[in-house]
Amino acid sequence: MGKLRNMTSIYLRRDDKFLLLYRMGSKVIGNSYTGTAGGHMEESELNNPRACVLRELEEETGLTERDVENLQFRYITLRLKNGEVRQNYYFFGELAAHVDVDALASNEGELQWFDISEVENLN
Repeated sequence: MGKLRNMTSIYLRRDDKFLLLYRMGSKVIGNSYTGTAGGHMEESELNNPRACVLRELEEETGLTERDVENLQFRYITLRLKNGEVRQNYYFFGELAAHVDVDALASNEGELQWFDISEVENLN
């Protein structure tokens, strides 16, 4: 068995819409819709996935903890890929009302809002 890779992802919602990121060129998840932000844990975050997801959120979107309400850890998944055990921690939250959705951008791809009914049809 290979090494363990710990990662986080965050899914943000406002009303009945999810903000998703179309990741372009990623080695792990390229050219598909994923959570708003996420990535690998730094060594100092191995026992604190919340710290990791908030760091990744700020790095990839500019959003901070004060921009997210009701942040909740919901799921962990494990999978074996390319000889690694990948453990992903999934967080969900609501985008705070003060955040201007038209000003949102990511350095990892394109951010786009989807109605909850559309999410299951995405890659």
